[in-house]
Amino acid sequence: MTRRRLSFRHSGAFAAAALALGLAASPASALNAVCEVLPTADGFAALRSAPSTDAPMISRMPTGHGVKMRSVQMGRLVTSGRWVQVTHWPDGKFYEPGDAEFSLGRTGWVVHRLVGECG
Repeated sequence: MTRRRLSFRHSGAFAAAALALGLAASPASALNAVCEVLPTADGFAALRSAPSTDAPMISRMPTGHGVKMRSVQMGRLVTSGRWVQVTHWPDGKFYEPGDAEFSLGRTGWVVHRLVGECG
């Protein structure tokens, strides 16, 4: 059996069709994955207690650390303007509720553009 690779042109058409049909990754599917803190000039993104630069900083999330996006009904992200609510663990890993380390996670707010693609 011979396999053919789809050309970039065809894969782009497929992606467009998938988006049109709603088959692309939705925020709900991204919520079950780890999202990465993107690089900044400071080397970290600030996790804040409220969606404001005036709010106290809970922790510094280093570049490359994973965060879990928080959601509400139907998988919608918890947002406020340009801010998104996330949970971050000090070691940058992601833990499930049954894991002993789960309780170490800190939930707060970060500017959404500082969190990359989820995967």
